[in-house]
Amino acid sequence: MEPSTTKDKDTSMEEDLVYKNNRELFYSFDKDKNCYTRKVDYQYQANQVIIKQGWDVLEDRLEEIKQQVIRGEKSPLVYFMEKNQMEVPMLAGYSGFRKWRVKRHLNPKHFNKLSQDILEKYASALDVPVSQLKEPDFLKEKK
Repeated sequence: MEPSTTKDKDTSMEEDLVYKNNRELFYSFDKDKNCYTRKVDYQYQANQVIIKQGWDVLEDRLEEIKQQVIRGEKSPLVYFMEKNQMEVPMLAGYSGFRKWRVKRHLNPKHFNKLSQDILEKYASALDVPVSQLKEPDFLKEKK
């Protein structure tokens, strides 16, 4: 039986991961060298499960908001805010609008009347094209 190589161990370890989307920087103290060392690695299995559950909840909320936008109950602004994990105060800060105006624009009735300039500010803050903000892909698929 051949001994496994480091590459084999890394590959099998990655296959066991629940959440593979990102790695993190970990610090540890090396007593021999009397200094801190850094290592880029994945979270421990238990933490991965928690992180994955958090992302699953976000995906479920996004799907619900997507359906509300399709039904005309909420504006696409709500969807992109949730996708970027933003709340009204944060979007207000990034876009330069007052919180009450952002809240007003969450309503499709008001959102549909927005000028190109206002849409551009929101699009810039949310890092999406104006065309996507006005009519997200999931609305185009519905038609």
